[in-house]
Amino acid sequence: MQDGGRVHRCWMRAGCPRCRVRGVWLLLVAIMLASFGQQAAGKLLDVSGQYTLGTIMMPVPVTLEGGLQLDTPGEMTLLKFGIKSELDFTATIWDAAFHLNSAINIAGLERVILDFAATLGPFDSKFEIWNAVPFETVTDVNHFTNWVVIPPADLMFVKSRFEIETEFSGVTFHNLMMLEDVTFPNPSTNFVPLLYSVQSQSFHVGDILTLSFSPYPGVNVRSVTNICADGGSRPVKGYSAPGRVSEDCSMCGLAAWDETLTITGLEYCGIPFWLSLNVNPCGDEILRLSGGGSFSKLGGMELSGSFSLFPLLIGGYSFSFSWCDQMSASVSLSNHFEFRSASVRCNIDLPLGSMTGRFTTSAAFGSDLEASSISMGANVSQGLFSGGLSVGISQQQDTLRLSSVSTNLGMTFSPARVTFSILFGRTGLRQATLDVGVTF
Repeated sequence: MQDGGRVHRCWMRAGCPRCRVRGVWLLLVAIMLASFGQQAAGKLLDVSGQYTLGTIMMPVPVTLEGGLQLDTPGEMTLLKFGIKSELDFTATIWDAAFHLNSAINIAGLERVILDFAATLGPFDSKFEIWNAVPFETVTDVNHFTNWVVIPPADLMFVKSRFEIETEFSGVTFHNLMMLEDVTFPNPSTNFVPLLYSVQSQSFHVGDILTLSFSPYPGVNVRSVTNICADGGSRPVKGYSAPGRVSEDCSMCGLAAWDETLTITGLEYCGIPFWLSLNVNPCGDEILRLSGGGSFSKLGGMELSGSFSLFPLLIGGYSFSFSWCDQMSASVSLSNHFEFRSASVRCNIDLPLGSMTGRFTTSAAFGSDLEASSISMGANVSQGLFSGGLSVGISQQQDTLRLSSVSTNLGMTFSPARVTFSILFGRTGLRQATLDVGVTF
């Protein structure tokens, strides 16, 4: 385990502000040189990105005289609101690309994500640096979910990721190496400690190696080796990526690993199937073999299932069919052919003259064969304008009740776009959002 304070100081250069200034000047000089080169040698520097300014508003429940707070808002109510500004910027020079993703809201700076991608001969590489402020999810006095900053609210180095990919003799190699703070608070959960500083950080190293190739036409083999890592995600506020370091692995220990070999595109008697073998010496199941297949020669109906060996287990079966690309349905059964769940979906294009529109409805059924949710929606667009209306019905207290009604309106004035949406629930207005974005 590596001390978080030392890694943070080493990476962020907290004790050397001149180093940060020099870095900014070097970046500015590089951009200026690229700009001069662009004038001399054609299109050398390509800049693209998007800037978004979003506002969200929610009603506050009514408080009566004497301090009694109702569970529902009134027709005339106070609004609580949040503002968020986000920038996604990419600068491409030859075969190299610099990318910046940053966001700030009322609570302060959320994150600064930097990555640099380049092609060096047969190798495609990408290096990422994640810096973020720790956030947590809480429930406030008005029973609303809110996100608050965890003191001392410093912008902290969270992780670095290095990806490299190449192909040799038909085999694709992809390696992801990560240095990550495995104790950084998840912004979607409640963080129990009152503080999270650089001294609280714990950095571990992990690696994911992926090999894939096709030995025969239609057959694909994929090998994934996890060393102190897995394919999950450890997000920061508003940003995530697949791949995370295991908490029980230190920077000096590489004992925890597992291997997954998956073969797809196999066929037996006209029935396609797949196999997957997982080896995990440190897990509860050292060896696990699983597979599945589907049979689609039943007049548009498809039958699929899955199984597992070591231990022996049949995962279940599912039936699905579609009709004219407008209606689809699926049924899930247990390994004893007991009904689990089902869903039905229907899409219909609306004849609206010069406007284009589509109506969509879907329903889900639980193990008791009763509908658990029903949704309906319509979307239309014409030229610069687009809009939609959706209605949700869900099972509440053993009864289907109206759960939500939402509407949205979008207008595009290139390069800008404005989107306004309103969501109503059983207790009235739940939230309203206004987003203004500029693409360049």
